Amino acid sequence: MLKKLLKYDLKWCYKPLIVFYILAIFFSIITRAVESVHQTLILLIIDKICSGIVIAMLINILINCFMRNWARFIKNVYKDESYLTHTLPVSKNKIFLSKILTAIITLLTSFIVIITCLAIVCLNENSWQELKNSLEQSAIFFNSSVFSLIVVLVITIFFEFLFMLISGILGIIIGHKSNNLKTIKSIIIGFGIYMILSAISLSVLYIAGMLNSEIMSIFNNIEVSSNAVKSTMMVGIFVYAIYIFMAYLVSNKLLNKGVNVY
Repeated sequence: MLKKLLKYDLKWCYKPLIVFYILAIFFSIITRAVESVHQTLILLIIDKICSGIVIAMLINILINCFMRNWARFIKNVYKDESYLTHTLPVSKNKIFLSKILTAIITLLTSFIVIITCLAIVCLNENSWQELKNSLEQSAIFFNSSVFSLIVVLVITIFFEFLFMLISGILGIIIGHKSNNLKTIKSIIIGFGIYMILSAISLSVLYIAGMLNSEIMSIFNNIEVSSNAVKSTMMVGIFVYAIYIFMAYLVSNKLLNKGVNVY
């Protein structure tokens, strides 16, 4: 049953996202093609227009990824489709798990499309060599391989965005416990959860800095060592992983206590 739930959730979320994916990739290719030929005034104008469209599409991909997941959760659990959802022979645990897996998958594919589009638009022979040299220098600075550096960076950014998305879902669940102003309360609570936990993250980092002078250098100095940055990123990944797991458990528990459909 989980597979069927996931199938319909993904289908609902991907309807507009795929359109943005296609448009972003299409205009990325057009931009690259225009930049690869001799530039004239008309081609320069077309290049700037296409570049602007690509940027707009990439921003819309992220925004729509968040909005579609939140909208799907509200529609499927609290509004139009809620009566059908809650009469299905499936537990609320699986319903919620389907929503979280949908959020992870759509966010991951959105990341892949964004990186692909940026690579199409920005990477040529010269820029690729510059990027390669920069990554190699950074890897030497951090005393790690280029692959490890890229993986850590991607995981850190991905966990940050996933944390934002799940904070919004937790805000929706708490906000919809009330009898009025559900949407406004959901937004305020979701934003509040994200900001409070972000402040706690800084506090955790500061406490870690009290035990590790290199981490503390981030708060005290402009120039920091590679070990300080590396330690900070690892602490960040660890903290975000805990937040995501705890938000999942709390959201799941609250959802199992019952929902107020409308």
